[in-house]
Parts: sequence; structure tokens; C-alpha cells
Amino acid sequence: MKEFSINEVLKLKLEDGKTVIYVDNRRVLQCKYLLLNSPIKNSEDVKPRLENITIDGQAENLDHSLELDKDNEIEIPPEAEFWAHSSNLQVWYENNYNTEVLHSNLAFPLLRRLTEAGDKIAGEVYKTEIIKRFRSGNLNVMAFLIIEGFLDQISIEQSDDLYQELDFETYKKLQELLKKSNKKREGFII
Repeated sequence: MKEFSINEVLKLKLEDGKTVIYVDNRRVLQCKYLLLNSPIKNSEDVKPRLENITIDGQAENLDHSLELDKDNEIEIPPEAEFWAHSSNLQVWYENNYNTEVLHSNLAFPLLRRLTEAGDKIAGEVYKTEIIKRFRSGNLNVMAFLIIEGFLDQISIEQSDDLYQELDFETYKKLQELLKKSNKKREGFII
């Protein structure tokens, strides 16, 4: 079994052909797929803007074909995928858990777990990253932080301040996105 330790609490293991993330020796997440840079989508027409260079901001320009298990156009051997995930998390760690380096749906849950496990760097940046990314203006990230309860991790005053900073149009779009998300979730409640 392949194993890659990033620090004393964060490691990845290749188990039955799947990359699994461990925090404090507890299995927390299985990496589902890689986002790939698609040469077709990244033509001159879709050049990334420098002010929007987060993974979340660029995800629309990346190839999601590996997200689905069936009929993948690109097959990556499990070991190569393991090393790609390991490399991504290593870079995230080396950049003090900057949540712009990983997709928010991976970065924030991991950051929460690392904080709970006593990782000092994670503990120092956790709330700052929540505030920074909410202020970034990416509606999908903002909605994710609300839906997954990350804004509950900061003080009520800080949360109120974030909402007060929103202009009316952004607030309206965020509310629409949250309503759509809530409707999608209703079908999955058991």
C-alpha cells in the first residue's frame, strides 16, 4: 500500500486503487477525481483572468470528465492519480493551507478536520480563510460556506459584517443560488 505523509496529522493512502485522505490517522475523505486542464477549453477564448486564479474560479475552464466513473475519455492509473492528489495536498500545505489552491469542497472540510486534530497552522488560518474566501465574491464558494456551516465557525459579528459588505445584486444572486441549492437537497433528505 502506497502512503504519503504531508505532516504529522495529514497523510494519503492508496487503498484498493482509491486515494484516501487521513487526518490524525482517521479516514476522512476519498478523493473522487482530478480536475484536468483541458486544452480545448483553455483556448485563447477562455484565458483565465489574473484576478480569478483560484481553483474554484477556474473550475469551469477545467475538464470534469474524471468526475464520472463511467465512460471516462481519460484513464489515469490509480498510482498516478494518488501521486497527483498527494502533490496537490503537499502544495496546499506548503502554502499554509491557502484555500485558493484546492477546490473549496475539499479545502474547507479538510481544514476543519485539521484544526480539530490540533494542526497549529490550520488552527491559525481556518477562520481567516473562511472570511477571505467569502469576501472573494465567488458565489459558489459563498453558498458552499453557508450551506456547509462554515460561517457558523466565525463570530456572529464577523458573519454580520460579511453580509453587510455585500452589495444588493450580489446578495440577491447569493439568495437565488441558496434557494436552488436547497431545492436540490430536498430530494436527498432521508
